[in-house]
Parts: sequence; structure tokens; C-alpha cells
Amino acid sequence: MCPAIKNSLILALLLLVFTVIPASVASATEIVLDTGHHHLGDDFKEKLNPVDPEGLVYTANFTLDPLMDIESAELTLTGISIVPGPTDEFSDEVYLNGIEIGSLNDYVPAETPDSVAVNISIPVHPSLFNPGNNTLKIRAGSDVNGSNYDDFEFYDVSFHLNETEPVTLEPPLKVAWTYELPWELGYEIPPEVTLAAGGVLYFAREDFGKTIIIAVDAETGVLLWSKEWDGEQGVSLGYNDGVLFSVHSSNIDALDAKTGKLLWSKKYLSASWGTPVIFGNTLFISTPDDRYVAAIDAGNGALKWEYEFNITDFETEGSSYYRLSGPVVNGNIVVFRYYASHSTYTEPIAIPEDPELEPNLEKPIVKEGLIALNAHTGKAIWEYVYPGEVLYFEPFLYRDLVYTTLSERDIIALSVESGEEVWKTNNGKWSNIVEAINGKLFVDFSSPGILQAETGEILNEYPGSKVSFSSSVISDKFVYSTDRNNIHVFNSSTGEPIWSSSKIKGYDLSKPILHKGKLYLISSEGTLYAFEHGEEGMFFTKGLESSALYYFPHIAIAAMLILLVILLIKVKNRALIFGSWLIALTGVIFLSLKALEPYIVGFVFGLMSAFVFLFMFIIFLIGIAFLRYGIRKGKQS
Repeated sequence: MCPAIKNSLILALLLLVFTVIPASVASATEIVLDTGHHHLGDDFKEKLNPVDPEGLVYTANFTLDPLMDIESAELTLTGISIVPGPTDEFSDEVYLNGIEIGSLNDYVPAETPDSVAVNISIPVHPSLFNPGNNTLKIRAGSDVNGSNYDDFEFYDVSFHLNETEPVTLEPPLKVAWTYELPWELGYEIPPEVTLAAGGVLYFAREDFGKTIIIAVDAETGVLLWSKEWDGEQGVSLGYNDGVLFSVHSSNIDALDAKTGKLLWSKKYLSASWGTPVIFGNTLFISTPDDRYVAAIDAGNGALKWEYEFNITDFETEGSSYYRLSGPVVNGNIVVFRYYASHSTYTEPIAIPEDPELEPNLEKPIVKEGLIALNAHTGKAIWEYVYPGEVLYFEPFLYRDLVYTTLSERDIIALSVESGEEVWKTNNGKWSNIVEAINGKLFVDFSSPGILQAETGEILNEYPGSKVSFSSSVISDKFVYSTDRNNIHVFNSSTGEPIWSSSKIKGYDLSKPILHKGKLYLISSEGTLYAFEHGEEGMFFTKGLESSALYYFPHIAIAAMLILLVILLIKVKNRALIFGSWLIALTGVIFLSLKALEPYIVGFVFGLMSAFVFLFMFIIFLIGIAFLRYGIRKGKQS
């Protein structure tokens, strides 16, 4: 046989083998697992291909590049003869690495004919993927007795991945650009960038009776668009596939993220909704000061389901108050925290005549806990009731566990599927889970630390470190943190400081965010800063040279002291010299006060200024006295 023909046949056989084996190495955004037709179930079915079942479980293995950082993902396949959902029987469940990501039935419209092929897309939470080896399983569902299984066909199984651009922002940093925000911050803590997505920074806030949304190009700092309307309404934002969702009061507006053009607007209930969470094509939202959770179609605003939370053992008389946290979603389950209080006291409070006596008030009944809902139907799946303890932080979801913190400073991890406790750890300090990366939980203690996500084991603590995770953004290599005037970069594994910026003008800084290779933050001056990697300046961070004014008092007063010593040595009329020096010192102190003003919060600066001006006045009077004495002494000599 000709060698060329022989080699071609070998190559063709290899290609055939690799198209049949359900495995793939991912380097692109699409992973084709299997193009073949498969029949799961327990019975012969002539309309399916193949007609005989291959078994009850389908398994496909694939490998991901460990460096791949997934922002969003979905599993796609085509199915035939799948029982439409939602259904309690014949639920054909799909698992990724042993964790359920959904049921095929939930993506098949009701009354779909048995022989019609349906294209199914199941959104997948990025944290469920493993770096390296991964396993997908599809399981045929059975009836209640487990004696009869759903027979269905599927083919063209693929994962579609959207990768996050890797953050390679190595210190030192320099200012790339600044943008002056159009609002007065007063004495409040600077707001964070509300949302960063698709190369755009979004800012939303209520400011002096007006609600404002601003969109700024993340690369250049150029204003793209802004919207403003009257009314003191809080506003929160969400983003999905080029659409920006603006939530204000009971309204949700869908806007073109690049232009701000209104796509649709809907009003839901009469309650105020909180920050939305978008997963797949569904927007999940809850009421912070009420008892409702809803799922909304992100494409057209249609209400998919609405859940009303009630404590059934509260008495009908009296009044009840509810608070809900924002939801966390893994695609299959929605989890939220609740706080509910009930008081049976309905009459006006009788105030005792003796002012030292307290009114006799009945203590309200308070209940707190977590509730999990089916993400497709809104039906409650499980509830975890806190046993007489108080929740201080909102739930945090990572892979197949949901985490929260109790008043006894316990961090607990519950199974997302069942609500059962998996582990609990007590560090004797306040604990707030800030971020989860590569199986590690970054937790803000009084001194921050890192926990193993699956077991709760404390991997590392940073006693004495200046790092604060709650005011930081965390990447694989670095922790970027802010204090009142500086950016600090730490090693994320050891907590060791690596680099610090020069002073940033303002008395406080917002928590920073990372997006597309830049670090963004807002100062109390109302200035948005964008930082990028750059060479270190000779004395100051490039772009922050104006911070030299912060050091003017130190340098000027030191120079004044040196000048005083020199003059006292060289000039015999010391009274004249000292008086003149004291009068000049008041001018230096005034200029120092002006130099420090941008770096000190207003009311503190006001108190300090009053004291300093009084001090300056005394120094000035003393200086005048010495000067007059020196002049008389000079005339006498």
C-alpha cells in the first residue's frame, strides 16, 4: 500500500475515534462533547435513534485548561421525547462534577409533541467547573415507584463558555485617567462603582431628589450616556448579554447597555425591589423590606413566578414585619435569608407618669433563617431556621454549598440541595465571607483569613496585617485594598504587603474593583480614578504628584525650624528674629491647613480649624509682642 494512502487512512481512523469518544480539551469558548445520538431509558422505542436504550445514565468527560477563568456558561443539547416540566416524575436530571445543574424537563415547553426535537440550553454556574478534569452526567428519571423510566433521545451535547479576561494587573500602578462625577458626596463614604460589565462602568445613585445612572467607557473614561429622573428612589443595577437592568422602587427598566435606550419597562407589585441577580435568561429579585421573591424573564420582562414568604405560626392579630436578603442562585436553586418579627400589641402604648419607669411592652417574636426555592417554579425546597441565633451577613454561594454567619461567630456551610449542615467553624471573631477563589474562602475576621471551602479548615490567618478583605478586590495573586487615602497591594497567599500608592486626594476612598486590566475607585472628592500597570515615579505614584501638597506641613515647619536656628545663631537681636519668625509661622500654618483640607473629613477639619485658628491667633499676638520688644531693643542699641 502506498505510504501516503496508509497515513491518510490512519489519520481518518484517529479522527473517527475522537469524534465518537465523549471527551474534549477546551481552549476555545465552545466544547463539543458529543455529536452522536443517544437513547436513555429502559424500553424499546421505535421513534428514537437508537431504538434500544443504552442505559439509564450517560457520562461524558472533558478537560479544561486550569488557567481558564469562566464568567458564564451554558450546556446545550437537542432532545426528543422528553416529558415536559416541571414534573415530579420522570425528571431527567443533569449533573456536572456530581452537582445537579438542572433537569431537562424544565426546558421543554408544555404540550410539546413527543416526536418534536427541542433545543435545550441550561445555564451553569462557573464555580461548578473544575480546573482540569470534569464529568457531565445525564440521568433518566423514573416514576414514583422507580419501576418505569423516561425514554428519550438527545444529541449535539456542547458547553458554551464565556471567559473572563485574566487579571494581570501587576504593581506598581499609575493613573490611567480620571473622571469627575456630577454629584456632591458631602461627608458620606464614597460610593463604589455600581457595576462593571462589557467594558463599561455604571454608576447609579439618588442625589438630592434625583435618581441618576451614568455609563463611562472603562478604557478611556469618556462618558457614554446618562439618565436622570426626579424622585428620591434608590436604584440598583444588573447586567446580562448587552442589557442593563435598572431597578428603582417597584419598576424594572431594561436598557441597551451601550446607549441607554429603553428596551422595556415593567412594574411589579407595589413594593420596592432590591438588587437583581441574573442567571441564564432569568432575573431573580427580592424585596429588602417586604416578603416577596420573583423570577422575571430577562428578555421581555414577563413574570415567571412570584413567591410570598409567610410565617404560618404567627397569630392573625397584631402586626408582622419581614426583611429579605438578596437572592443567591446556582441555576437550579434560589436561596435567600429572611428576618420576620411579629407583635400582638395593637393598642396605643401607655406611657407611665413616672419618667423613670419604662413602658411595659411585649417583646416581639423574631424568627430568622434561610429558605431555598426551586429556580424554575418558585416552590420552597427547604428551610433552615436559626436556633435562637442572629444572622449578621447575607448568604454566600460557592459550588454546592451556601454559607452564612451566626451571632456566635460561627460560619456554617449548608448543602444547597438539602439545607443540611455540612460543617461549622468558630473563630471567636466576626466573620464575613468576601470572596471564593480556587476552593478557598476569603473571610474578613478582625484579622482576615482563608478557609478551605469544602471543610471549613482555617488555611491561613494574617494577624497584624493591614489587609482588609471587606475593602478589597481579590485576584489569584493579589489583594488590592484601600484605606482612607492609599491603595495597598498584598500577596493573596501570605498577606505580605507588596506595594502602596501615594496619597489620593480626599478624606476616604471607595472599595476598588477590577475590570479588563484596570483598577477603579472613587474618592470622596467625587473623582473616579482608573489605575493601570506603570513605572513607579521618582517620588510619587504617576498621576498622583499633587499628593506632594500633603507633605507641605512637614517640610515647611521643618524648614522654618532650621531657619529659626540659623537666624538665632547669626543675628544678635533674637527677640526681633523670634517675633518675625512667629508671625511668618502663622502664615505657614494657614497654608498647611489648606494643604491638608482635601484629606480630612469636613466636620473633623472644621473642629481642627477652629483650634488651629485660635492657636494661630495666640502665636500671632506673641509674635507681635516679641517683634515690638525687638524693635525697641534695636533702637536702644
